[in-house]
Amino acid sequence: MTVPPTSLDTPLAQGVALFNAGAHFAAHEAWEDRWRVATDPDERRLLQGLIQVAAAHHKLRVQGKPESAARLLARGLAKLDACAPDAGGLRLADFRDATRAWFAAESPQRVAGPLLSFRR
Repeated sequence: MTVPPTSLDTPLAQGVALFNAGAHFAAHEAWEDRWRVATDPDERRLLQGLIQVAAAHHKLRVQGKPESAARLLARGLAKLDACAPDAGGLRLADFRDATRAWFAAESPQRVAGPLLSFRR
């Protein structure tokens, strides 16, 4: 998988910007649109992992469902763990670690979650 441009002209970058703005459901939708047409297995795994992590944020923060959020988060992180640490040009290893730490916090829905960024 090649490193995408970091402008907002790709679904991956659009999803990153939305996720970092706290629009987790919208990020999920942006990534899902690309996931539906992607044929590369590595790209599909990365996108599905990001989709599930974004959905976990939405479940916890908006719907207040920590148990279903935890299940989605576990599935999403398992997929992201199977990706290269810099998959999609992202700082994915840092994001996985920060996501685990954030979700393990006593009240994660009350504090800002981890941000996702591209390698520079």
